Amino acid sequence: MADEDEYDHRDGQEPQREPGLFGRMNNWFLLIYAFACFLMATSLVGILYLNGNVVMSVILPGIFGYILPLLILTKRYNLSFTGEFRLHRPDAVTAALVILIAAAAIYPVDALSWLFRRGRPVDSDYIEILLAFKPKGAWHFAGMALGLGLAGPLGEELLYRGTVQSVFHRNMTSASAILLSALVFAASHGVLYVIPGVTGLGIVLGYVFYRTGVLTYAVIIHSIFNLFSLYRLSVISEDTIRGFEWTPPDAGWLAGSLAVLAFALALFSRHTAGLRDTDGA
Repeated sequence: MADEDEYDHRDGQEPQREPGLFGRMNNWFLLIYAFACFLMATSLVGILYLNGNVVMSVILPGIFGYILPLLILTKRYNLSFTGEFRLHRPDAVTAALVILIAAAAIYPVDALSWLFRRGRPVDSDYIEILLAFKPKGAWHFAGMALGLGLAGPLGEELLYRGTVQSVFHRNMTSASAILLSALVFAASHGVLYVIPGVTGLGIVLGYVFYRTGVLTYAVIIHSIFNLFSLYRLSVISEDTIRGFEWTPPDAGWLAGSLAVLAFALALFSRHTAGLRDTDGA
């Protein structure tokens, strides 16, 4: 749980303290800077992927497009990088609840994506991307896992929750900040029909960050989603990928996942409220 003198995410008020990054810099400039980070990361993905460096295309953009520029920004003002972006060590109980939320949200997010994909033919470029990302040996898997499980989630959460949502939160209601940052996160993926599903994921990530004030938990959820996708790619054959079709979700699995997700979110909300009460809120 974040210390009370860092940021009370639930009422949007920042206690008196030495101004941090968001208090020292114009918030519009921060959003422009965040957009520049996005452009840099996207350009790196395209350059590396088109030159056949698939593994590097999922590792380096997160580092040089997101993490390093934001690190430089905090050091420019002699601020703590982990402190400003609330990359604190997770506690065991909250981490366990977050992992349960992530596991339960995977199927509903996939189902939401299918809802807007149904009836559409599978794009051949999408198939080629899946084939390129499919691990081809232990070292390939390790490299992809490093990018999709660490560099990518950390970089994207620093940008979309740590920066964009934090800026929005200072200028609008908490619910609006979570929803709008989730939409920005979804739109950054560049494919219209994935926006609903990724927005759903973004709302979960934003809510977890809002309730805890600790970005680490959002990184954990994002990492679990990415690594599960990588695992699914690793266990299916290339022939299966080439014959890929959008299939409707199983109603039983969807209902069960939604029930577990609702239960996990209820436990999480109660637990985080208790932690804040203990902290003296």
